Amino acid sequence: MKPLFYKLIFSCIAIFFASGTLTAQELTMPSPLGGKRLLKEFIKEEMVYPEKALKDKTEGTVVFSLVINSDGSASDLKITQSVSLEIDSEALRIFRKILWNPATKIGKPVNYVTFFEIKFNIKRYNKVCKSRGYTKIRYPYEPVDKSDKIYLISEITRSPTPVFCSKNYNFSAFISNNLKYPEAAFKQAGSGVVKLKFVVEPSGRISNITTEKVLGAGCTEEAIRVVKLMHWNPGIYDSMAVRTFMTLEITFNVADKTVKGKIPTPGQVY
Repeated sequence: MKPLFYKLIFSCIAIFFASGTLTAQELTMPSPLGGKRLLKEFIKEEMVYPEKALKDKTEGTVVFSLVINSDGSASDLKITQSVSLEIDSEALRIFRKILWNPATKIGKPVNYVTFFEIKFNIKRYNKVCKSRGYTKIRYPYEPVDKSDKIYLISEITRSPTPVFCSKNYNFSAFISNNLKYPEAAFKQAGSGVVKLKFVVEPSGRISNITTEKVLGAGCTEEAIRVVKLMHWNPGIYDSMAVRTFMTLEITFNVADKTVKGKIPTPGQVY
């Protein structure tokens, strides 16, 4: 089976095997945690083009076939379109960091057969590197766990902590200095809390951002934008840097036009 039309960084193409005809209301396709836009940004941030492929000017699209299971896990992963050993390996490394929302049929999670692709283009990659400011991923703590397992705060030795420019700086100050209160929130008297959950990667960057508590008028989108500016010291388990689930809250108060933040975990910094 050949994949369908390829788009920029990736596209998800799916085939669901079921009896009868399903309407759009009955079937919802699987989706990456945080949505397609944040996934595309993550791939740009994470990709490290293999040196041999750069030297040989090797380009192309790696396509996987897989099943997104009803619990959101991925199985039966196969490469249906290969580019080269090095590029295939990098595509697989990136893919294994992606978490999924399962497909649903009439509101019930179901298994779903799908295709997923990652495109490697040298010209585009060079532009991305110039924009992001690095060509290789640097790890603030080594060794790094290579299993891709994600730990809870309660399971690890040392919690992730935000990296600030000064010991006197804290999370609330960072939020206040970097977040722009959306104009629409003032007009709609938008006050409340945005609660985000995400994975702190061993590199200190974050991935798989999801919103556990939403606030309208552009507040949720602005909270995500600011959180993505942060860099972290990774969680530590068994003397290795590991992937760790984190949550945080950002409070918008339209009455006094202020925002503040809180990390409601043992890893909070004040």
